[in-house]
Amino acid sequence: MNIIIIGAGPAGMVAAINAKNENNKVILIEKNERIGKKLLATGNGRCNYTNLVLSEENYSSKDFVKETLKDFSNEDLINYFKVLGLESTTDGNRVYPLTLKANSVLNILIYWLEKKDIDIRTNTEVREIKKNKAGFDVITDGETIKADVVIAAFGGKSMPASGSDGRSFEILKKLGLKITYLKPALTQVKLESKYLKHLSGTKVLGEAKLFKGNKEIDRRRGEILFTNYGISGPPILDLSVNISEDNFIEVPLINNVDEKTVDMLYSRYYMFPDFSLEEYLMGIVDKKFIHYIVDYLNVDKKMAMNMISMADFQKIIEVLLKSCFKVIGTTGFKNSQVTRGGVDLSQINCHDYSTKKYENLYIIGEALNIDGDCGGYNLHFAFASGYRLGKILNAKN
Repeated sequence: MNIIIIGAGPAGMVAAINAKNENNKVILIEKNERIGKKLLATGNGRCNYTNLVLSEENYSSKDFVKETLKDFSNEDLINYFKVLGLESTTDGNRVYPLTLKANSVLNILIYWLEKKDIDIRTNTEVREIKKNKAGFDVITDGETIKADVVIAAFGGKSMPASGSDGRSFEILKKLGLKITYLKPALTQVKLESKYLKHLSGTKVLGEAKLFKGNKEIDRRRGEILFTNYGISGPPILDLSVNISEDNFIEVPLINNVDEKTVDMLYSRYYMFPDFSLEEYLMGIVDKKFIHYIVDYLNVDKKMAMNMISMADFQKIIEVLLKSCFKVIGTTGFKNSQVTRGGVDLSQINCHDYSTKKYENLYIIGEALNIDGDCGGYNLHFAFASGYRLGKILNAKN
């Protein structure tokens, strides 16, 4: 059986390794000059490839991914890499290669691709797929290749510098497959605020909330990072896909706010009456936040706490716990880690990723309209779908 896989990302590489046997010839086509280019950028170069807390709730298309996750869990992926020769480690619930380097994952995959004698063709772009009586004609920029099976594993539209620019979806459109609206997900958020330059580099651990008008759209918890353009960090990346018009983000300035925080603030108010406002704040927030608070509220940082009225102190509490910033957009596909949108799932069989319209045409990984939370979930689905489909095709002979 001649199998052509379009896209040598995580899903494509693992599908190739697992589909190859003495009866299956596998050709892995990649338009970049090298394979696995996007993989090297994941997890800030550390490759967070799965998560110890994993369920369908972490994905936009819960029903579709359920069978995949049941069949190939986080433990299965960790063990799979272990069998390939790669050890793992964790940071919280996030799972990484023991080296904390993405190139260790890529090197292991390349080793097995070469060991399995996979035909890898780089600098090759697929222009069209045509159905013929026996299978498919895969037309590249240099030749036409006959295939019994075609697997589309070319990713979405995120990080176009890595090769995922969304153009490959046109190939599937020509075959009559529906592609949903594409939107950047897991990307940074731009804010409108005169304080951004000053706040750049400050971090706070807490819950970020996204509002549209007065309605709360989403909330996520984790490390929040202010930048010179806006705001970032895992919870912000998770919120970003829901950004539209008339949004603002609410964040605390105090780490780990809980039900005791307000009592602590009032206790300090009475405990340190001779402290200046600056001295009061210095023990609870990053120093950079102090300038923002006093300027935003137009108060004197040298004013003693016993000179601040209860009404004004409540305004200070409001800023400390619920600082609001207007959203003006995201940093877009250029910096997004994944794409919301892709091949419409109503056209795909969830048990094996085959298209309902064409026998032996399969779609896996980010090319599908599936995206997950920040934390290794997207890579897990890419690897899992590639593994499962590879095994299915391997078993056909």
